[in-house]
Amino acid sequence: MNLFLVPISLLLLFFSKRWLTVEISRFIRKFGGGHRATIIVWSIIFLPGTVIHELSHFFFAILTGARTGKIEIFPEFLEEEWEEEGKGQNVTLGYVQTQRLNPLQGFLVGTAPFLVGIVLMAWLAQLLRANYDLGQYLNVFILGYLFFTITNSFFPSWSDIKQTIPLVIICGVIILIFWILGFQIFLQPNAGFISLMDTVSTTVLISVIINLLIIAIFFLLNKTFRV
Repeated sequence: MNLFLVPISLLLLFFSKRWLTVEISRFIRKFGGGHRATIIVWSIIFLPGTVIHELSHFFFAILTGARTGKIEIFPEFLEEEWEEEGKGQNVTLGYVQTQRLNPLQGFLVGTAPFLVGIVLMAWLAQLLRANYDLGQYLNVFILGYLFFTITNSFFPSWSDIKQTIPLVIICGVIILIFWILGFQIFLQPNAGFISLMDTVSTTVLISVIINLLIIAIFFLLNKTFRV
């Protein structure tokens, strides 16, 4: 499978998540739900994914030797962003307080939810297939819900991305220096790496399909109920 399908599938997942958030928020507002109600509903729906997101930060911080402080696992919507329709996607997930991180620590802690999320998605996808084959549909529903919440919670927040930037810049400068000096490094992906990328892209695309199905349901509900 084309390796470019991985970033494409991740982009599709990112934008489908934003669209999903907007449709759910509009549905809640149609029935008089405000900022507080939306926070409660959102927290309930995505709490498992938020917990895994923040625990990933926490454990990677410990593994890299960084000291940690308070852990918050309940999403908080940005109040000022809720004045306009369609701004429901602006949400601050929980957070983990850490000491000032060096570039390597920052990169590992910042990307932890993404790395852990990919592993869990692949694992849950296998469990879903196995339970579906056995006809254990209650397990399929539970695993599917976990799959849904994790895939929509593993993207790094802007604060996470900022932590990864220093190491990315350092690596970029090193690569540029080697390139200027005439050293050219070509990495040929092996079969194992290609298989891993195939699994990632397939799993993410399944998540996109699930998101689109739920988006379609809420879109129709929002069109049907004109409160």
